[in-house]
Amino acid sequence: MSASSNFFATIAANGGAVDVIFVHGLSGDPVDTWTFEGSSEVEGGYWPHWLAKDIPQLNLYTLGFPASVFAQWAKKEMNLYDRAKNVIETLASYDFGSRPIVFICHSLGGLLVKQIIRTARESTYEDWQNIGEQCVGVIFISTPHSGSSLANLLKFFVKGFTSVHVEKLINDNSELKELNESFRAHCQRTSLTIAIYHEKHLTKNAFLVVDEKSADPGVNGAMPIPIDADHINICKPADRSSLIYISIRHRIRKLLLLVCSPEAPVNDAFAADDLDEPSSSDRRDLMSKMVAAGREHQYDFANDSQSKFARPFLRTGLKTSISTIYKSLLADIEQRFQSLIFYPLICNDADEATVAAAIQTQIVDPLSQKYAPESATAKTIMNALYFLTERCHIRWDKP
Repeated sequence: MSASSNFFATIAANGGAVDVIFVHGLSGDPVDTWTFEGSSEVEGGYWPHWLAKDIPQLNLYTLGFPASVFAQWAKKEMNLYDRAKNVIETLASYDFGSRPIVFICHSLGGLLVKQIIRTARESTYEDWQNIGEQCVGVIFISTPHSGSSLANLLKFFVKGFTSVHVEKLINDNSELKELNESFRAHCQRTSLTIAIYHEKHLTKNAFLVVDEKSADPGVNGAMPIPIDADHINICKPADRSSLIYISIRHRIRKLLLLVCSPEAPVNDAFAADDLDEPSSSDRRDLMSKMVAAGREHQYDFANDSQSKFARPFLRTGLKTSISTIYKSLLADIEQRFQSLIFYPLICNDADEATVAAAIQTQIVDPLSQKYAPESATAKTIMNALYFLTERCHIRWDKP
């Protein structure tokens, strides 16, 4: 990575509802910072990959920048504000700002993120403003919000960082105070979600780099969570059972419920399909539809199947991130049934065996494979098919 450039890479982007950006700290790396060597996980020790697998509604990215940034800033050789502008323009150039953004930041990366939010929301440029406004969450991992811990960190990691600079940071940290006060004010005006983690072990058996007091920015009643790790390894969970990983995963899932609800839609470019609601165009009950199609013998099976799909689907409340998977499946089934089964076969009087074979090859087999990562089976697909029938989005008889 060049001494004057940012590094920006995509971890996973599948049209998800929320963009998550990982930001490393001093002496960090966009990959190594988040990697536990020797992990037993199938995907390896790079835990952003675990998050992409466990929460498919996310787009995940990693940001890198020159490791000397913070040392130069502390020596007043450059302005953190300039680096923030550089990063914001990078994000704007990649069209960020149309979806909610969550930053996961380690160490001094948290200071950069606070400056990014401040600079973006104070900008007069719409693309920059959008990035600030769309930031819905920040996860701080051992970020030093006070001068003393910042000085400790720089003294520990930066060669040639003298006691003169250390004392200046401890005694004259007005920039740091101003940045945090601005961040607190922003949090009070918005519903920004904050999570805070801090180390409990000495780094290299020397000292605690960022203690609980310094790790706490004092916003939104967020409580700092202690982690059994040192400053370097706190952001390198060994496996999915590590507290910091399951905690971050849990908090992001809860945040998804908020930002993806109908009350706060993430992307309203297209009208909802409303396949979970009964259709107004055909209000026959399930028995009537099955009789009209000459399938009355299948009624008990169809009714039991649709009920098995409806129960867990409706339990999601139709407002959660989990329900988006159900709705995506229903949309796939409805589209395939109409274009591959109903019009070419049912409307042309195909026999029951032909229709059944086509449903198996055109709907059940491909969709059970597509949704296998969500634990869908062939039975899941058939249950959903009859759910759409009961809701009158699918019919088995000619108009």
